Amino acid sequence: KHALTQEVAYNSLLSNRRKEIHKKIGGAIENLYAENLEEFYEVLAYHYSRGESFEKACRYLKLSGEKATRSHALWEAYAFYKEAVELFQRLPETEENKEELIEVIRFMRAPLGILGFPEGSLSFFQLGERLAKELGDAGHLAAIYSGMATYYNHAGDYLTAIRYTEDGFEEARKARDIELMVPLGCSLCLSYIGTGRYEEIVHIMPEVITLIEKTGKESDLFTMTTNPYSYICGSHGAALGYLGRFEEGKVYLEKALRNATRLGDPATLGIIRFMYGLLFYTKGEFKDAKEHLEKSIAHSEEAKYSMILAMGLYILGHVHCFLGDPQTGRRQAEKGFRIYRDSRIEALLSSCHWEMGSIYLDLSDLENAEASMEEALRLSRKNNEKGNEGLALVGLGRVFGMRRPRQTEQVEEYFSKGLAVLHDLKMKPYYSQGRTYLGEFYLDAGEKEKAMENLKEAERMFQEMGMDYWLNRTQEVLERL
Repeated sequence: KHALTQEVAYNSLLSNRRKEIHKKIGGAIENLYAENLEEFYEVLAYHYSRGESFEKACRYLKLSGEKATRSHALWEAYAFYKEAVELFQRLPETEENKEELIEVIRFMRAPLGILGFPEGSLSFFQLGERLAKELGDAGHLAAIYSGMATYYNHAGDYLTAIRYTEDGFEEARKARDIELMVPLGCSLCLSYIGTGRYEEIVHIMPEVITLIEKTGKESDLFTMTTNPYSYICGSHGAALGYLGRFEEGKVYLEKALRNATRLGDPATLGIIRFMYGLLFYTKGEFKDAKEHLEKSIAHSEEAKYSMILAMGLYILGHVHCFLGDPQTGRRQAEKGFRIYRDSRIEALLSSCHWEMGSIYLDLSDLENAEASMEEALRLSRKNNEKGNEGLALVGLGRVFGMRRPRQTEQVEEYFSKGLAVLHDLKMKPYYSQGRTYLGEFYLDAGEKEKAMENLKEAERMFQEMGMDYWLNRTQEVLERL
C-alpha cells in the first residue's frame, strides 16, 4: 500500500510538471515569435491543451481552424474546430465563454458545408442554438439557423430548412438588419432552388443585393462558406435563367463573377462559374456553357468542393452530348455521379439521375434511361424537388414514347403531369422543350394536328426567350411535319 501511494504521488507530480513544461513552452514561443505567430498556431494549441491552459488552447485551435480553412485543408480545419468545441465545454459556462464557443461553431460552417456535413455535424449547430438562446443574441441565432438550414438543405429536407429561415429572414428584412438578412437569405436561396421556387428568389433577393451594395459589404463573408454577395447575385441570375429571362440573369451573374474574381476564392469562383454555365446550358448556348463549367470544375477541385465539382461534371457531360460527343459526355457524367454518390449528399441527387437519363436517351440506351428517370422521379418526390419532378415526368414521357410508342395514353399522362408542374413553376425554357418533345412524339404517332399545336407553341416561346438552338431544332421538326 505504501509503495502504491508513493507511485501515485510520483505520477501526479510528474503529470503536474509536464503540464508546467507545456505551459512554459507555449509562453516561450509566444514571446520569441510574437510578430510571426501564425506559423505556430497548431504548436501553441498543442502545448496549451497539454498544459490544460484551455482558454489559450481554444484560442489557438480556433486560429488554426481559420488558417487551415484558408489553405483548403478542410478536414484539418474541422478537426481543430471540433477539438476547440470539446475544450470549451470543459470551461465554466460564463457569457464570455459561450460567446467564444458560438464563434467557433459559426466558423465551423465553412469546412462542414464544403465537406458535405460529416456525421455529427448537426450536434454542433444544436449546441450553438442552445447557447444563442441562452444569451438572447439574435445575430448569433440567425447565423446558427442559417447553418442548420444549409445542413437540412444538403440532406434534401428543404421544408425543415425553410422553417429555420423564412420567419427569421422576414423579421430581419423588416428591421433592415443586414447581419441577419444575408446568412438567412443565402440559405433561402438554396432551399428555393431545391424546391423549384425560382420566382421567390427573383422576388426577394434584389432587396438583399441592394442592401449589401449600399453598405459596401460585397467582400464580407458573414462567416459563410462562400462569399454571400456573389452567391446571392449568382442564385438570382440562375433563377432568372430558369424563368427564361436570360439577359437579366446575365447582368446578375456578371456582378457575381466580377466580385468573385476580385476576391479570388476558389470555392466562390467554382459555384459562380457553375451557375453561369447553368444559365447558358438552359438557354442552349453550349459552347459558352462548356467554358464556364470547365472553369468551375477546376476551381472546385482546388477548393475540394465535391458537390459543385460533381454537378459541374455531370452537366458538362450532357453539354458534350449536345455538342455531338455523347461518349465523352457519358464518361464525364458518370465520374460526376460517382463523386456525388460518395459525398452522400441527398439534395439535388434527383437532378443527377435526370441528367444521366437524358444522356442515355441521346445514346439510345432506353433501358438505362428509364431506370434513371424513374429514380429521378422517386427522389424528387421524396425531397419535394418540384422542378426536378416535372423534368423527370417529361423524361419518362420521352422514354415511353420511344420504348412503348403504342402506349399513347401512358405517354400522354407523363407529359401532361410533367408539363403542368413546369408550367406552374414558370420554368419556361424546360416547359417549351417538353412541348417540342411531345410534338415529336405526336408526329411519329401520325397525329399531325396535336404535333402542330405543341410545336407551334414551343416555337413561339423559344423566339420570345431567344433560345436559338431549341428554336432551330423545333423548326426542323415542323419542316418534317
